[in-house]
This record gives sequence, structure tokens and C-alpha cells, in this order.
Amino acid sequence: MFFMVPAFGQNASAVTSPPSTAGAVEQSVAPINDAAYTTAVAHLIKSARHSLRFMLYQARYYGEYPDTATNAWVDDLIAARARGVDVQVIVDTGDWNPSMKNDYNLDYVDRLTTAGIRIWEDSESVVSHQKVILVDDTITLVASNNWSYYSLAKNNEVAVVVQSRPLNAWFVRYFEERKAEGRPRANVNAEVKPTGRASVTKKDLAGFDWMPFDRVDPIPNRLFYPAIHEAFIHARESVTVLQRSLTMYNAAPRGDVRAQLPLGPASETNALVEDLVAIQKRGVKVTVILDNNEGMDDPDNDVTAGYLMARGVSVFRDSLTTQTHAKLVVVDDDIAVVGSTNWTRPALEDGNEASVMLHGRAINKVYRDYVTSILRTSAPYQVISQSIWDSPTTTSQKKTPKAAD
Repeated sequence: MFFMVPAFGQNASAVTSPPSTAGAVEQSVAPINDAAYTTAVAHLIKSARHSLRFMLYQARYYGEYPDTATNAWVDDLIAARARGVDVQVIVDTGDWNPSMKNDYNLDYVDRLTTAGIRIWEDSESVVSHQKVILVDDTITLVASNNWSYYSLAKNNEVAVVVQSRPLNAWFVRYFEERKAEGRPRANVNAEVKPTGRASVTKKDLAGFDWMPFDRVDPIPNRLFYPAIHEAFIHARESVTVLQRSLTMYNAAPRGDVRAQLPLGPASETNALVEDLVAIQKRGVKVTVILDNNEGMDDPDNDVTAGYLMARGVSVFRDSLTTQTHAKLVVVDDDIAVVGSTNWTRPALEDGNEASVMLHGRAINKVYRDYVTSILRTSAPYQVISQSIWDSPTTTSQKKTPKAAD
């Protein structure tokens, strides 16, 4: 199942056809949730034989904390380049949320320039929120993790490593598109002599829990909504959504064609929320888990949670002491969606994002078990912000939140 149609009349990335992964040889997948990501990234960098490509939204070097993993990766990347690996990095430095990343990102990548690592800044006008690592022409890592201390050491995060030449080739083309949209930072014209075409495989990556899969579909940018919508249409028994941000909107952007369609949804996230309500009504068990840290209450999550609960959908908040930065969808016992995509208008309709839809029972079970572990420290969501669609009686109340951090 895959519905490859750009949503709401918007163009998808130029790379729109999914790779033919079904039935291909030498394919495996390994989940690397939470802190396992740190060990996995270090192993992948050190194992690369001829190329490494990184798409980073946030990358931070901590001078005051020398043992931080991201600091060690600077040395690992320089060592990889010294042994002949072509290392390329695209880093986000756009005009959205610049104080949280731009200076940190440039400080980080500038530490790599004298080693000959090739670096691009992404488009100034488009947020590149994807978190992707490509190793040689065989391995693809897609994640929710940023390269920051809290993401690596504290948050709930989900990621996946896929050994698949077709998937890797697809994301290499996606990587080249992002380079073309951006601007050179350092060494982009440097001559890199090939060190051979042998590529790392799962046999070289001990410690990963490899398992088979039936199929994998990349769903970046404008392809996310149609893929998730199609999966929801065909859901039989259960749908679980684990999200950092889930935002509904009461109007389309000014000038948007949807503003002329009063009966249409104001955003793709609104449409997906209505999908959840509809499949709940036809008997599919729907569970939504949203981030709701103590002292960092999210009014957008509040509004969406209230809307869903008023319509019979079970909504939980995560542990108040741990930020859930994961972006995960689990459908029945055979589909899991992992990646960077928040359920917000900027993510689904405007920015650069990277997620993958994994088909297979073994990998699905890993992520279902992960959701179960999150639910052990969760509680029913209590709403403080009133939904723009509902009366005050349709939302529950909770204690006044502490000031946001």
C-alpha cells in the first residue's frame, strides 16, 4: 500500500517515486530508539568505507562538556575524512527559529572545514528539519534525533537503520536536491579521490538488532500526508500516534487556495486528525500520545487533545519529566512510520522532512513495544487550553502550568 500523490495540489519533492525495495536481496532493518542512537551513529561513522552524507537540523558542540557524544563525532568525522571517506554535510541555517540553531550549527560544521569535509547550508527560506545519515551506498539512517545533548541523552526518540541499496540511492538523490537548493559553506569543490566502491553492510555492523522487512517507502516533504492518509484508510484494528507536536488550524494561510474552499480542511494535520476520528468510529482502536512536559505545556497539543477526546479518541500525555521528541505512527501489526515529521503545517506542507514507512511484522512489534514502554509512565491527557471548535464543557481541566522554560 502506498499512495504517491502530492497533497492539496502542492508539488512534492522532485524525487517522487518510491524505490523498489520489495523482494530485493540483502535487505535488513534495525530499530535504534532512545540512547541506542548515540552508539549507532558512532559505529556507522567509523565503519564507512567511501562516503558519508548527513542532513542535520541541529548540531551542537559543547565546550563546557567535553565528553558529550556530539563532540566526539567531530573527531570521528575528521578521522573518517583522513582515511579517504568523502564526508558531506547539509546543515539547516534558515530563518525559522534561528536563535535555537544557526550559530550552534555553524560553529559545529566550521570545526570540520580544515579537514576537507564538504559542507552546505540549506535554503534560507525552507526549514530543513530532516535527520538523515547515508553510509556508502548501502545504509540509511532516518531519525527524530537532533545532534544535541537532550536529544541524545534525555528525550524519547525513535530512529531506524535500513540496509537497502534502493532506499539509499533514493535518499542520495534527495540529498542532492537539498544541496542544489542551498549554498556552499566549505570545500564543496574539493577533489575527493575514491577509496574503492566496497560498501559497509550489516555484517560489518555488529551490535545492531537486524531483522527482515517486507518493504520500505520514503515519505519526505509533501509525500507524508498522502501516505499516512492511505494507511489510515486501510487500518483494520489499531492506530497509534506518538508525537512531539500535533497542531490543528482554524484557517488556511492567507492567499492559499484552501482559503477559497470553506468546506475543505485548513491544513493537512486537520485532515489527519479527522481521519483518526473517523477510523475510531468504525471500530479501529486509536491511541494518541503527546508530549506534555511539566513547565513546558503545549497549548497546540492541548487544543488537539481536547478535540480528539471530545470525539472518543484515547489521548495520553507522556511522562512529565521526559520530553517526547519522537515522531512515530504504528498501524495494525505490519506498518510503522519513523522520522522527523511533526504533525504541523510547516512540517507537512512547507519544510524539508524525512520519514520512512516500514512494512513488516517484526519491526512493527519493536515499535509497538516501545509505545507500551512509554504508556507505562503516561497518564490520560488533561487539557487546559480550550479548543477553538468546542465549548468549555468538552475540555477537562488541569492545574495551572508552570512558566515555560
